[in-house]
Amino acid sequence: MNGSFRHRVILLAALLPMLFVCASAAGQNKTIDKKKAEAGKLQEDIKFLDNQISQTRKKRQNTLEELKLINRKVDTRKKLIDKLEADIRKQNDEISVKTKAIEVMNTRLDSLRASYKRMILKAYRNRDTRKWFMYIIASDNVEQGYRRWVYLKKYSASLAEIARQIKEDTRTIEGERSQLSQLQAENIKDQKAKTEEYNKLKKDQDKSKAYANTLARQQNKYTQELKKKQQQAQRLNREIEKLIAQAIADEKKKAESAAKKSGNTGKSSSSKSYAETPESAKLSGSFESNKGNIPWPVKKGMIVEGFGSHPHPTIKGVTLPFNNGVNIAAPAQSQVLCVFEGVVKQIIVIPGYSNCVLVEHGKFFTFYCKLGKVNVKNGQKVSQGTVIGTIDSNQDSPEIHFELWMGTQKQNPENWLKK
Repeated sequence: MNGSFRHRVILLAALLPMLFVCASAAGQNKTIDKKKAEAGKLQEDIKFLDNQISQTRKKRQNTLEELKLINRKVDTRKKLIDKLEADIRKQNDEISVKTKAIEVMNTRLDSLRASYKRMILKAYRNRDTRKWFMYIIASDNVEQGYRRWVYLKKYSASLAEIARQIKEDTRTIEGERSQLSQLQAENIKDQKAKTEEYNKLKKDQDKSKAYANTLARQQNKYTQELKKKQQQAQRLNREIEKLIAQAIADEKKKAESAAKKSGNTGKSSSSKSYAETPESAKLSGSFESNKGNIPWPVKKGMIVEGFGSHPHPTIKGVTLPFNNGVNIAAPAQSQVLCVFEGVVKQIIVIPGYSNCVLVEHGKFFTFYCKLGKVNVKNGQKVSQGTVIGTIDSNQDSPEIHFELWMGTQKQNPENWLKK
């Protein structure tokens, strides 16, 4: 019986690592597919920026907008290279772990084969069935005879099970070797891609530097343009603040009127916050609950200028006008979509920002600028996905300026838009 128990221990010790390997191999293909998808997304972003740069260059070369796009392309390519480097490091670790695991499995499989060989030899030496029969008959009592019969039966079953396990484990090791080869091939491919991306990055950086030098030589011209943009941005900011203040005042009047009709004219009514009516409070709550999951105002686009202050790319010590929202580059003539249900509060025209549309969502507001054609009217109820207008085709670089406010507090749209 001790011999049978020992053989079962050997079998179990060989089986456990195989089970672990089978489980890990199933997840490997998913990991590789995910890595490909992430790298593919970055490569798509680079192609998109290439197209935007091409469209911008057709209108006017050596512009600040084109430099912004080139710099964004440089940043995106750096992210792609970082991603490839991280994947290569992880692949190297996985290759090392899998190589060692295969070595361990081979060692255990060798032990299993050796054990099986010993059991076969023992069975062969005692192949005469009369010996087994006499072994049982020679028992001191019935109980001992039964135990010997059970032992012989289990011995035979163990032989069959070990033989089956040897075949199965051999297939598992072959599968692991195939997975290892796939990892190694993917590793070589990523290293090649990283080298190619490095070479492209160098070209992009050289182009960015050349553009910056060209713009720097025309510093006086661009300083004047910057002053003009600052004035336009200041006017935009004043207008949006005025529009939002008016919308808040209108909502408060509505709430006070509703309170009078319901007989609730107490002090608490006049001291309520902006979202006072049940309808606007419900809409505000719905909007806020979707933070981080608000759809983009264009079907395809990339943020080329983020929220807040940013240094001028060519004039040292100079900061671009504070961006109350984000600038999203998009294909020419792209439709601009409402990001959430609400009501169009105002449509205005501001130099440098073309047509602008303000939409109210309870205590939240979204502001869409740089529109050529506008498809909505003041007071119109809109739903998520309603076409507000199209991007102005007269811009040097097609993009939309998008802002998001909570009452009178400007928000960083990137914190609200779906990632």
